[in-house]
Amino acid sequence: MYRRGLIELLHNRPLTLYEIAKPLQLKPKDVEDDLRHLQESLRHAHFKLVIHPARCQKCGFVFGTEHLHKPGHCPACKGTWIAEPKFEIVER
Repeated sequence: MYRRGLIELLHNRPLTLYEIAKPLQLKPKDVEDDLRHLQESLRHAHFKLVIHPARCQKCGFVFGTEHLHKPGHCPACKGTWIAEPKFEIVER
């Protein structure tokens, strides 16, 4: 039931790790692990997990999608004004 609830929560609605964790009363790290597992589980379903990567608000640098958490600083400008990555589930 938990993964089904996660799919319903993220269906066509991009949310950050903290926005996902708060209503589920979980730690963001636990949600991060569950999202990685969900990403693998959805490979054979008619849904897919879309990751909108973290982005530096100062210089516009876009981080990769390999890390699901918010980076500490930008490698390009060393700024710390970072927009968190968002996660969304869409139909294929």
